[in-house]
Amino acid sequence: MRINTTIWALLSVMIVLFSSCVSEEPEGDYSYYLDIQSQVPLNLHESQDNNQGTMPDNGKEDVLSKTVLKMKNAVRDVTSGDNTRQAKDAAVIRVCDSIYSAYVKAYGKMERIIVCHVKVNRMNSVNGVQRSTRSLKSYEFWLIDVETEPTETEKIEKPECLEQVDLGLSVNWANCNLGAKAVEGFGGHYAWGDPTGKLWAGNGIGYNAQTQTYSWNTENYGGNEPPLNISGSALDIVAANWGDGWRMPTYSEAKELCEQCQWVLRNRNEIKWYEVIGPNGNSIIMPLPGYYGDDLSDRFHAGPYHTNVMGYYWTSTICPTPAPPEARGYGINSTVKTAWMFYCNSNLGDLSGENMFIDQLRAMHFSIRAVHDK
Repeated sequence: MRINTTIWALLSVMIVLFSSCVSEEPEGDYSYYLDIQSQVPLNLHESQDNNQGTMPDNGKEDVLSKTVLKMKNAVRDVTSGDNTRQAKDAAVIRVCDSIYSAYVKAYGKMERIIVCHVKVNRMNSVNGVQRSTRSLKSYEFWLIDVETEPTETEKIEKPECLEQVDLGLSVNWANCNLGAKAVEGFGGHYAWGDPTGKLWAGNGIGYNAQTQTYSWNTENYGGNEPPLNISGSALDIVAANWGDGWRMPTYSEAKELCEQCQWVLRNRNEIKWYEVIGPNGNSIIMPLPGYYGDDLSDRFHAGPYHTNVMGYYWTSTICPTPAPPEARGYGINSTVKTAWMFYCNSNLGDLSGENMFIDQLRAMHFSIRAVHDK
């Protein structure tokens, strides 16, 4: 009886040990990699710049490629060191969550057509032989260029939602941004004086970081001596694409919008916008699409920056040059002529119309809200 008891005790210990060995991964070397399933081609070359930005259809990496590559490189880099498996798992997920959270924050309002699934996997190897693979977490990515600049054969069509809104000002304002498909849509980002909406390279524009000055050797964006006002002209992207009397707002018309209307900050499900209420009580929505262009290495392409925080909108009017330094944006201390734009900053809450104007380099890419004569 004692022998049987002893045998059963030994068998029980062996079963526990065997179960433990089966349930636990064998100790070895842990590495991490991404399992990427994408419906669109991605450029994941290691030499690619990891900063977020998009340049569709021009041979440069789009924001989806850059974000996935950034995650891929981060997973590779975070695994270096002699951390435990649990510490490495936590570090990998933490850095991936951070990259993904930044992506969602910047582009969360975009229409989410999921085109890419990224799974973070851990592989365990013992003596150079792969023993096990385990999935840690999955992420979904969507295209951000739902409302893109037109192709060479397309114009920026008027959306079905487009209406004129009488705010009690000298002109009627469009109820949506140029390039948007809905009143709350971001729309496109466009350079000043580019009726095609396709100029992104800033070719011919040089920048001297030491002197903070620009050299201008291009006929793009209105050239070196642009017209003082392009509203309704051949350089007006709104007139060229929408027609029917639609045009870019002048400085004075935008000033009316900023100073004679109430700018009330709204927020729903963490999406922010301004309700701009005119003197007669009618209102329009002004979303916060951010802007493109503010990077020393690729100055007019990088972005979008400050989405869901700031809205930047072009006027059709050139700023007097030279303007006092405190009133100038890019082009400070430069003879390069800049154009007026107005901006709304959600960090300031409701706006009074003060300090909403600044001049900016014409190759920068901002939103445009059109006007129509009454």
